[in-house]
Amino acid sequence: MTETATRPVPGAPRAYHFPPFERHALDNGLTVWLVPLQGRALVNVHLVLDAGAAAEDAARAGIASLTAQLLVTGTKRLDATRFAEATERLGLEIGSESSWDSARASFGALSEQLEPALALLAEMIREPRLEEREFERLKAERLADIMQSRADPGRLADEMFIRSLYAEGVAYARPAAGGPGTVAGLNIEDARAHHATHYRPGSGHLIIAGAVEPDSAMKAVREQFGAWNGSGPGHQLVEPTAAGRRRVVLVDRPGSVQSELRVGQVGIDRADPRFFRALVMSTLLGGMFWSRLNRRLREELGYTYGARAGFDPRRSAGPFLASAAVQTEVTVAAIRELLGLVEGIREAPPADRELREAKDFLIGIFPLRFETTGGLASAIEPLAVYGLADDYWQTYRAHIEAVSTDDVHRTARELIEPDRLVVLLSGDAATLRDPLGDAAFGPVEELRPEGAAAPPGASGA
Repeated sequence: MTETATRPVPGAPRAYHFPPFERHALDNGLTVWLVPLQGRALVNVHLVLDAGAAAEDAARAGIASLTAQLLVTGTKRLDATRFAEATERLGLEIGSESSWDSARASFGALSEQLEPALALLAEMIREPRLEEREFERLKAERLADIMQSRADPGRLADEMFIRSLYAEGVAYARPAAGGPGTVAGLNIEDARAHHATHYRPGSGHLIIAGAVEPDSAMKAVREQFGAWNGSGPGHQLVEPTAAGRRRVVLVDRPGSVQSELRVGQVGIDRADPRFFRALVMSTLLGGMFWSRLNRRLREELGYTYGARAGFDPRRSAGPFLASAAVQTEVTVAAIRELLGLVEGIREAPPADRELREAKDFLIGIFPLRFETTGGLASAIEPLAVYGLADDYWQTYRAHIEAVSTDDVHRTARELIEPDRLVVLLSGDAATLRDPLGDAAFGPVEELRPEGAAAPPGASGA
């Protein structure tokens, strides 16, 4: 067996051309995107509407998620059992979900089933059953999931981090699927009202990718969706106000042998002109296996199985986050390393080789997301939701390649603000409280999950 002392050098990436697509507008405001692909047997359809979490009222947080889930439990004509049988007969993989910026109903099918599948999708969206029994079942599942998340250190840290990052009243300070305080008070009438108000074709997008003939596909779309009408109020603008300056937030998990670490601040929105520079910078820092965070915390120090960092841009500025899970005894040392690496990327431009590795990684994985018709349909969504340019995917690699070492350095200095970093850790407070105070990373406060009792001797919210 031949051994080598150096890592293999990646070869030049092969050319990739995103398939051409068509865009059509129906009279009711629905935009139809067609991505015809020859030689494929499958077709994927995504209906994207402005009915995500940013469209809901704070008092009804979680209703967007529950309403989306409820859609696949039947229509006025078909109860849950008959609806499931209808999808099975057509061989459909059908689903519905919501995110912050949109709600999506989608299916994958054989191309010859496109017309009846579109008819079932239209029926599901336009005439959903919205049955109280199914709503209460889904609501109970969501509340149980919230309780389970309290026992999952990673999920708990993620939730407490955003709660600590954004100011009180900012929508992004809560999970997109809602918290126990609001979900518990939701009822079927809330779901019916959300559907009636937000599931409308105006400003909606229907994406069809796969083995389709454009003329016949548009004929089927007009037959099923042409008579649908109305426009919703759209999303509410989120003002991404930060909760405060730099501080350390401790979430107690008594007896925990590990600590979940989160370090970050408010990041960028999806329209930020620095998007590609921020993407390369965060990849270099913690977005690939050989990133600075993973190399130091995992490979050199052995503190963690993996460390990562990245931005979550939305219509408004989502979080920038660096994270790792470590043993309790190295928690303070790991925070010191994590902070040093996050802040250190501001100090000097990266080496040419380091930048090359990050760009090669992003350019190399780029075509993988388009291997399936579902991946291609998903790729159209950011163009539809955020209004990105039609040539976005064609020019993606060129934008990555254009990022220089000076770009990375300048972007890090602009976007990473040491005096605004929030350090959150979920772990055994009795063991960590005093060492954290001695480490002087910033003022220490303790936070507990919504609905949880305060542990003895704890301070804070």
